[in-house]
This record gives sequence, C-alpha cells and structure tokens, in this order.
Amino acid sequence: MPAKLKCSNCGEEISTFNMSWGWKHLLLIVPIMLIGFLPMGRLFFFKGDISKDLIISEVDKRINGGNLEIVGLITNNGSHDWSSVAIEAEFFDATGAFLDEGQEYLRSNVSRNAKEHFKITIRNPKNSMTAEENNMVVKISGGHSSPFRRLSTKPKKANIKRIRLCF
Repeated sequence: MPAKLKCSNCGEEISTFNMSWGWKHLLLIVPIMLIGFLPMGRLFFFKGDISKDLIISEVDKRINGGNLEIVGLITNNGSHDWSSVAIEAEFFDATGAFLDEGQEYLRSNVSRNAKEHFKITIRNPKNSMTAEENNMVVKISGGHSSPFRRLSTKPKKANIKRIRLCF
C-alpha cells in the first residue's frame, strides 16, 4: 500500500507532489556558475605565449677566465609579466649537427614593455663550444606568467599626508 501524504494545515490528502526546481531558480543559479567558472577559464585560455612576448637580441659570446659567457638582452613586447624565464644556448657544428647546450634561469621578472640583460655561464666548456666555425642558437625555453594580473598599468601614488608641527 503506497504511503499517503496529508496536508499539515487541513488534513486533506495530497494527490500530486512535485519536487523539481522551477525555471526561476535557474535565473539565479546560472549567473553564479558563470562567475565561478570565469577564473578557471582565465587559467587555461588567456595565458601569454612566451615565444611571441619575449625577444632575445644583442647576443655575444666571450671567454672569461676559462668559462664561456653568453650575454644578451631580453625585451618583453607582450602584455604579460614573465618570471622564471629559462634561456638556452644550443651549439651546432658547420653541418648542423647538435654538439652541446647550456641553460640558465633569469632570476628577475621581465615586466611588460621592459628589457632585461641575461648571462649564461658555462664552466670548463668543450672545445667544440668555443670554436668559431660552430653556430650558436640562443632561445627562450620556458617561463611563467600570471593570468590574474592587475588591469591598471599605472603605479599607485603613495598616500603621504604632510603634517605641520608647530612648537
């Protein structure tokens, strides 16, 4: 025998009982869900492309005290700030065969529209790395950008109140 539901006020038996949400509730729930998923969408879809944002220029190779030093300049032409930028120098012989590589992380951040100097130091390099007929390719192999950057690019002014002291 099925259980019977009775109204608590009048005692009459309830023949139909509906426990579904109405369409009016969706007008409240859907915008809240969209606002909640917006930060997650920014994490996956609005990240910068390091190969388009950062450009390496003014690369120079020199020997300093038995070490090979590669110095250059990184320019950030993109709209993201970059941190932990990995710079890699690859060495190839005259035929294009890979010989060796060296890598260094940039210790400072590269802000939007900024330039930053870098230096890769290779201790006790092989003769193939220092030979003039070999080619060297310097490239950016990695880095991190934050998708949640400040929208304002103007620096905040310090709120300093001047106090006049009278003695």
